[in-house]
Amino acid sequence: MTPNIKNFFNIFWRAMYGYSLRAFDTCRMCVMTATPCAIIALTVFFVGGCATNTFEQPASLGADLQSRAGVAPGWTQPDAKVIDAQALYAAAAVALPNPLNEVDAVAIALDASPTIAKMISQTNALRAEAIDISTPSNPVLNFTSGVPLDSMSTVPIFAMLMFQIDELWKQPLRSEAARENYQAALLSLGASAVALAVETRVAWHEVAMRNEERNLAQNDLQITENLLAIARERFAVGESTGDAVAKSQVEFTDAHHRLTQAREMLSSAQLSLMSLLGRAQASTDWRTGAPDSSSAFAIHAPIADEQKLLATLADSRLDVRAAQAQASAAKSKVELARRSRSNKLNVGAGFDRDMQGDQTAVFSANVELPIFNNGAARIDKAEAELQTANIEAERVRQGAIIELRAAMVKALAVQEKRDISAENSLTPLAQMYKRAQLSADVGEGSRRDAIDAQHALNHAKLELNDLERQRRGARLALAKAAGFLPAEVMP
Repeated sequence: MTPNIKNFFNIFWRAMYGYSLRAFDTCRMCVMTATPCAIIALTVFFVGGCATNTFEQPASLGADLQSRAGVAPGWTQPDAKVIDAQALYAAAAVALPNPLNEVDAVAIALDASPTIAKMISQTNALRAEAIDISTPSNPVLNFTSGVPLDSMSTVPIFAMLMFQIDELWKQPLRSEAARENYQAALLSLGASAVALAVETRVAWHEVAMRNEERNLAQNDLQITENLLAIARERFAVGESTGDAVAKSQVEFTDAHHRLTQAREMLSSAQLSLMSLLGRAQASTDWRTGAPDSSSAFAIHAPIADEQKLLATLADSRLDVRAAQAQASAAKSKVELARRSRSNKLNVGAGFDRDMQGDQTAVFSANVELPIFNNGAARIDKAEAELQTANIEAERVRQGAIIELRAAMVKALAVQEKRDISAENSLTPLAQMYKRAQLSADVGEGSRRDAIDAQHALNHAKLELNDLERQRRGARLALAKAAGFLPAEVMP
């Protein structure tokens, strides 16, 4: 190292050492004076005012989902585990309970549905964003100094702490808007969870009714096989013609096709339910178990008055409440825009020491003058967004009303069709079969007539089973349209 470079570093380190001592002495003197104490007090005041986190967490969805879905999902609990892609992958091959009860199916769907898991992840992101928006801006520290080129020079010091104090009256509105947006996201998640719960119930009953359809089709195949055997026996002894045998063969073929279709529809219904449950790779070797009492009430209780359901729609439908929360957030943004005509108002306090060693307490205020941009366009934009949010909330409300009224019409129509079929078709055919069976038992009627009556009764049961499947789906759709309220006030 050359002598010049050594001299440079010696001067540099001596200057920095001297600067450090002088800075220390200066700070000690500032603490001992009244003016720096005032600066510190002012700093604490603004830090305390600006650093308050005004974000308040919305209430949990647990209670709402418990009353509307019939099950409180695991992810509504405080210590719930994160449902990530790895957990969904592992759950896809997990065997379903056998038998699978309705309430268990709903619980599995809410905790293992990829669709709900995705919405939970998106909602968590919105929550983090809302907290970030609600967190006040950090203060800005401005510090200026230098390195002396001469060992005898004095190093100037300038330090100032700046705060954006307009956040004191803007932050509550910004936090409120963030909270309402997050609340809307939570309610949308809840509405999707309720919809999934109802779809799961519909799919579960679909499997149950398709299983009954398969059993009836299996029975129908056995009946037509017996009829074909009798026709062939009678043809062999000359008591019947070949046309009767051909007719029985056609009936047997139709019954076989009906059974094949019933098996296909059962498998399809099982796979549809397993898709909702997030069990894409699980075995289909399971059967339905016990129904849930809440859906049993919704399916079998008398249908309530339409006006009573419409009166509670705004509170019962989570999607309607979500749209209202979005409108509330837009309203807060309008007020925020009105308070933001002057975008920034910064104040600060600091300390300055010049080249001569004179020390000064410094106060500063930076105000943006609304000369060219007075914020009117921002207010117009916020007001237009509020109008849009209000229109969207009304659109969602009217859509919910139409959905409820349409569901009511369909539920009543399918209920009437099912009742008429049971009264005018199933009951007479059941009585006819009973008479034919008794007549055959005492030898007054033929065995063929009794089997024919059994065949007709089985067809009526197949038709009624299909109507009952439609009726259950329609009643659950009505429950969904009404918000799937607790059992004591369900339609």
